[in-house]
Amino acid sequence: MSAPSTKKSAKDHRPKVISFRTALDGLNIAAKQSVLWPCHAFNISIPQKKKSGLNVFEETVLKITEIESGDTEKIALLTCLENELVAFIQNRLNQLGLLNDRYELTQQGQELLSEWQNKSDGNLEYIVATVFLDLLSGKLLPYVSTEQLSYKKISRIGDNGFIDFLINPTNEKSRVSARQIRPAKDSFWKAVPDSNSIIRAIREFKKKYKRHALLNQGVDQYPPPVPMAEAISLHKNPELVYLHCNVLIQIGNSDLLVTDGFGFGFSESFANYLTSQNFDWVIKLKQQGVVDKIGGAEASDNKASRKLFRYSEISKRIKWSKKSLEKIMNLTVNNTNYERDYRQEIEDGIKNLYAALEWTLRQVVAENPVSEWEKIFSSSNFRDNEKLLKGFAKKVGFSLNEYNQSLLQVKPGAIRQIENGKVELQPLLALAIAGGSSNASHPIHRLAQNHSGFLTYALRLKKYRDPIEHGSTEKLNIDEGKLKELIETTIALVISLIPDVAEDLGEGEELSRDRDINQERLKATIALEQALGTAFVSNLSGDMKEQLIRSELMLAQYAEEKAIEIIKCYASVMQRACLEAVNDRRIENASDTIKESAVEKIVQAGFFSDKERVPVQLTTVASHNLRRAVQGSSTTLGAHLLAVFLLGSESELIQLQKSHPAFIDCAENLIRLRGHGNKQQSDISRDDMESLKNNVFKAIKILTEVF
Repeated sequence: MSAPSTKKSAKDHRPKVISFRTALDGLNIAAKQSVLWPCHAFNISIPQKKKSGLNVFEETVLKITEIESGDTEKIALLTCLENELVAFIQNRLNQLGLLNDRYELTQQGQELLSEWQNKSDGNLEYIVATVFLDLLSGKLLPYVSTEQLSYKKISRIGDNGFIDFLINPTNEKSRVSARQIRPAKDSFWKAVPDSNSIIRAIREFKKKYKRHALLNQGVDQYPPPVPMAEAISLHKNPELVYLHCNVLIQIGNSDLLVTDGFGFGFSESFANYLTSQNFDWVIKLKQQGVVDKIGGAEASDNKASRKLFRYSEISKRIKWSKKSLEKIMNLTVNNTNYERDYRQEIEDGIKNLYAALEWTLRQVVAENPVSEWEKIFSSSNFRDNEKLLKGFAKKVGFSLNEYNQSLLQVKPGAIRQIENGKVELQPLLALAIAGGSSNASHPIHRLAQNHSGFLTYALRLKKYRDPIEHGSTEKLNIDEGKLKELIETTIALVISLIPDVAEDLGEGEELSRDRDINQERLKATIALEQALGTAFVSNLSGDMKEQLIRSELMLAQYAEEKAIEIIKCYASVMQRACLEAVNDRRIENASDTIKESAVEKIVQAGFFSDKERVPVQLTTVASHNLRRAVQGSSTTLGAHLLAVFLLGSESELIQLQKSHPAFIDCAENLIRLRGHGNKQQSDISRDDMESLKNNVFKAIKILTEVF
């Protein structure tokens, strides 16, 4: 018999990849790249209330039993429940050993009540959860996992920084090839989250979860409770893990979108990091987002297949309703299944319209949260809620009557279900109306202004839809004419609440035209980022970036008559760069010799050997413009160029001369070419314009680096 091997198994150095489901519905994705984001996963222990195993009715009956003993009728009267239901609950509590045969508290039942009342440690249990710290920013991410982490199966590690893994370990078709974002030596390896940052992460997670649950179905992981800071226990030995994220470029849009890795949406922090690093692959990804213009016939043929909705859950249901109406119009009357098919399409149309309205309110509530009203409505009875909501509805501008105000009778339990994403029209409407009562810009005001009778219509649609849901549609008296009217009205209501849905439902030609314009802007932005770097372009002020994009668009289709407009763009950019370089500095009381001081500083910095060589475009700058420039007001390019020399330090000006000796010449050339902005001073070829552009780009970049 051979001796047992003492050789230790080799440590698995493959990256540990975590991938959560991410919904990308409603995005016009032109290019996508999976990435693996480096994080430290810390285990924490947090307390939560023990689950009693009783539902809310059983807990209520048990508590009241302590006062009323086992009197079924009194308990039914106090709880507004049927006697039979109370008796049923008492019987179950008896089976659990919490009540005796006379439905009185047993010792076990009394002990359970004491635990609830005393809130003792015995009523708490500790759960293990995981928090994630972004190694590239040192910040805790707004997500807490209470489940065991599951790592994806790595199938290949490439030499070029790509890692292949399987989303589904048994399905080879689920393979993903992701670019690994490697943490550097100066990343936040030693950062450890404290209790307060963990509490903030849990709170932010709860907010994100609520919004996510409102706008998505089938959400099954609930956020943990927010504990006291001193109750959190942190295990300080983290594990290096990689979050699977998607980097996206939408059609005609240069903005980088990066998913947050947890399925809740996008991370601005992740996008900002990638933009700041000037990665070549980011620019190449944007280039993939440029879609060649599709000809009219081809565009028409592919319009339906390429159509993507921004508000998918809303727009697709309206489209389905329209489809039902089309099917009804095309039914063969003498067909044996005519009546059955006719009724089925009517029912489908009604259900989809109601769902579209419900999803619209979901979106409105998610974008305009009112957590304080959730608490109030969930702790009040439906009569009190109705009284409050009637006042709010009138204040907002809805027409109220005895018929439609029943829509405002919202039970507290329906409000509480919003926490789990299980919501219906009435509680959503209640929160929307409550939100509008204290927010003048809330979209509910636009709805009330355009459709004051909305409540009557919503109740009418509900009364059509409810029998369909419960399978009793014999008395549903709706024909295709009525369905068409309902579709048109619902669309108008939805657009009043969310105007951008109109784009989802609009004509293809106008959208195609907009996309063509966006494509050209995307090309222009990519050209700027290739020349200046993604980080530099992303940090430009909105005005400078817009002027540069405009110049690129004109340069792409260059014509001599456009030359002066391009020059004006470059002059505006140069002026803005000079203004921003010293924007935090001032000379409040400028002397009469301020211009001479600026010219002297230009010579001292080494740009010219003497004052006589300084371009006339600078020595003739109006003194009043220069005074305004050094006080932070926008004036002329010449004035702001001189202001840089007046407000800049000696070391900054010397560094500017060393980095770009032709800086003054570039600005002087722009001023001369621009003239008064209404005519060209000389003919400029395309090559000359490219040279001018490169000089301007160099000037504004160095100006930004030096100051």
